[in-house]
Order: sequence, then C-alpha cells, then structure tokens
Amino acid sequence: MVSPESAVRRLMRETGKLLQPYGFDSAEANGTRAESGWTRVEDAGVASVTRTRTVRNWTGGQQELRFGLALDATPLAWWEYRNWRNTQLGLAALPREQAEGPGLLAMSGLPSHASEPWSLRLDPQQPGHALQADIDVIRAQLPRRVHLYARRALRLLQPGVYLDELLAQPDPGLDTWVAIVVLLGADGPGSQLDHACEQLRLFGVQHDAASYAGDVIDYAHGQAAAVH
Repeated sequence: MVSPESAVRRLMRETGKLLQPYGFDSAEANGTRAESGWTRVEDAGVASVTRTRTVRNWTGGQQELRFGLALDATPLAWWEYRNWRNTQLGLAALPREQAEGPGLLAMSGLPSHASEPWSLRLDPQQPGHALQADIDVIRAQLPRRVHLYARRALRLLQPGVYLDELLAQPDPGLDTWVAIVVLLGADGPGSQLDHACEQLRLFGVQHDAASYAGDVIDYAHGQAAAVH
C-alpha cells in the first residue's frame, strides 16, 4: 500500500519508461525540472508530454486525486518567433528544449476517453493509502494513453501539419491567426500569407490589440522575405 502522492510518482516513472521508445527524454535531462515531463527535440521543433496538475476533491464522501497527461508541440518557427518576442520585451531567450507551443491543437486530436483525467481514491480500509484497484486501472491504461499522446505530439511536428490543422479550424480567433501568420511567414511570401495578415489585422482592431497584431505581421513579413 502507498500514499496517493507516492502512487502518482510511481505511475509517472512508468510513463517515462513507456515514452523512451518514442524518443522522449526526461525534461530534467534537458535542463528543466523533472516534474515538467518529457521532451523530444527535433530539427522541426519540440514535442512534449507532461503530467497535468493534480486536483484533490471529494466524490461520494471519498477523497480522490484527479490527474492526467497533457501534450504540446512547438514548431521551430514558433520557437523562433517567441524568442524574438522575448527579446522585444526584454526577456531572456528560451533554449529549444524548453520551448512552449501555441497550445491550440494538441488535445483536440485525441479521442475523448484519452483526455479524461484519472481518478485515484483513498482506500477506505487503509486510511492514507491509495486504492489499489484505481492504481491497477491507471497502470493498465498507461501504455495506450502514452502511445496516443506521443504519436499526437510527434505528428504535429511533421512538415505542415500544425499549420494545416490551424487553417482547418472553423472559427479561428486572435491567437490562432497569430500562429497562422507566424507559421506562414516561415514558408515565404504568398497570397495565403497576405490573407492571413489581413485577418489578423482585423482581429487586432476588434480586440484592441492592433499594435500586437502589427508587430506579428511585420515579423512574419520579415521572415518571409528572408526565405527568398
């Protein structure tokens, strides 16, 4: 019998082992806190899988911990833009292994059952200890969930995939248009970039962010010009 906190730590160690065949290393090995998760750094960008924040609550008079996995993908062009933005704001640049993506798509490509948090209850017969049945359920689901998260994060790093999925969004908002403009800028000039810049300009006006939108557009045009 173990405490819920110890059970979560053990399950996360198992998660790390399951991620190794997909090329993910502990974030600690890449200069980040170990609890930040696991990353795979490629020329195209960075894929990551992390543990979500644990939430403690009560269900049916029984205390439980709820937690799950999260994933992220950072295309190289987005990491370059964010570091440019940090420079404008007087902030330090981030090394690639610590990059964070736009955070717009990652979980949308997963089946609903794979994004639901796990529940780890206390054993009513063993005060202070996690219910073994819940540990067994999570452990049984880990391989499949790790497979889905790792494959999804790596797919988003494939050439053009992140951009294509953004462009397919039915109702893109300001943040989505920012990401679209940045990624299109890395591909060079063209009518698609011109259209995206115009959409971002309009959203910037609507959301009192015209200056921010203008900075992004200027950056993207500069990147596009450098392609040729």
